[in-house]
Amino acid sequence: MKMAFRPTDCWRWYFDSEYDSLMLEVSSEMLFRSCYPSKMLVPDVFGEFPFSVSDATSYYQFYNSCQLLNLTDSQKIELSINAIVAANFLKPQMPKSWYFSQQPMLYFPKVADVVEVSLQEGAHKVCLMVVEAGENASLCIIAQPSFNAMNKTFVFSEAIKVMNDRLVPVEKNLIVQTSALDNFGLKAIS
Repeated sequence: MKMAFRPTDCWRWYFDSEYDSLMLEVSSEMLFRSCYPSKMLVPDVFGEFPFSVSDATSYYQFYNSCQLLNLTDSQKIELSINAIVAANFLKPQMPKSWYFSQQPMLYFPKVADVVEVSLQEGAHKVCLMVVEAGENASLCIIAQPSFNAMNKTFVFSEAIKVMNDRLVPVEKNLIVQTSALDNFGLKAIS
């Protein structure tokens, strides 16, 4: 597996009030803006701090799990960085499992597992990545293009906490419509 985008000790997190977002400075030419607004973030992120060894370990763990997904490399990077933000910097959330059907077998996920849920309406499958595994519920992020459930639109990398009895592991390559995700990618912000 070739990976040209590797964390370094020069990477740093900081909060940008203009964008109302946590940023990851990768280089003087490249910034990554997380998709989570300040109201979802813990108070500790409203400053500047280094991209830690733990962050780098999590990055590789999430990125490696993304190989199950048919995403471009920049989408895998985006999903992995948002997964770190969701796991480490989001305020606690309550489960919102009512969107998804209960499964016949209880699954106990691990961090970075790629899982599927079935929508209550129409039983369509939705792909998620586990960013925080709990005993009864797990914090996940959307690992595919947007989808609608019960008149709500969910978007790529959005965080949602789901009861574990709704999750099913994914163990094969998924066909995700990359054309719907082509507008996602790393962009320098100046």
